[in-house]
Amino acid sequence: MVELAARAVIPFPKVATYMGAIVESLGAHNLTLRLEGDDIVVTSPFGGVGRVRPAERELHLAVEAPNPAALNRLKHDLTSLIDFVARQEALEIAWEGDAAGAVLPPDLRVLTVRDVRDLTPGMRRISFEGERLDRFAVPDQIHCRLMFQAKGTGEPQWPQLGDDGRVQWPRAGALATRIYTIRRIDAAAGRLDIDFVMHGGAGPGISWATAAVPGDVAGIVGPAAHGPRPADWYFLAGDETGLPGIARILEDLPAAARGVALIEVAGTAEEQAIHAPPGFEVHWLHRGDAAPGTTRQLAKAVRRVELPSARYGIFFWGGAEFSAYREIRGYLRKEVGIAASQVV
Repeated sequence: MVELAARAVIPFPKVATYMGAIVESLGAHNLTLRLEGDDIVVTSPFGGVGRVRPAERELHLAVEAPNPAALNRLKHDLTSLIDFVARQEALEIAWEGDAAGAVLPPDLRVLTVRDVRDLTPGMRRISFEGERLDRFAVPDQIHCRLMFQAKGTGEPQWPQLGDDGRVQWPRAGALATRIYTIRRIDAAAGRLDIDFVMHGGAGPGISWATAAVPGDVAGIVGPAAHGPRPADWYFLAGDETGLPGIARILEDLPAAARGVALIEVAGTAEEQAIHAPPGFEVHWLHRGDAAPGTTRQLAKAVRRVELPSARYGIFFWGGAEFSAYREIRGYLRKEVGIAASQVV
């Protein structure tokens, strides 16, 4: 039963230019889409339904939801994703209609560190425990956002979603957040693993992971971002940033899956034991002392792989520094002729 509703009309002169990217972004964030006349109907896993309709120099939004948390979550999904895709346009998104007040995100879960161990000199696995993790145990949405609480926080405060569809941070200020791959999850046991790349630097994720001990607390929201799609042949490639995703995909694929995985790391000390289907070739590439993304080793290795002649049956998933990924994606799309829908 619909109890709450809101709408927004966004002045958007370049709406036609951005609609494809907006639709793709919505589909990548655990929202179900369908076309109904001129409307793109967006169904949220939290119970809300939205409508997105492009018009002449405008974008019309409407949302309906059964409760305040679902209403503000759907407002947030539409507001934040449209804002992000069209950030250069500085859009003004003003919602009208029912006001629910600030609410906690319905997908927020609180995680407690259970175990910390180093898999390799450059990769640390932190195992968390939490409740109601089922929503994160999906094979095609393998990323999440972690929110880090400062050491010694007695009573953790979490962000809320306001009536404007935007995040309202606690009075103490915004929490440090970063996006990570969910390396392994057992929702029934309330267990979730995240692998942290312990490269040089002092970012909030590395700083938190370096000091993490059992009992520390973090928040998690999501899941989001595309994981693997059904295919006849899989091609996976990445450096340390993509390794957790590649490893999870390999371990989750059916036993009959076939393909090639290329993984670039510093050296043999950074290799990990990964359980791949029998029909998969896994190749480790060593770049030595060079920093990730500063050599063309991965891109060159991608070009050397013999791909199936039936291009429509290939699916590529990559995770690497941007310069490397840009070259790889350009090769696959322009020279090999793989469709954009087959590349993540």
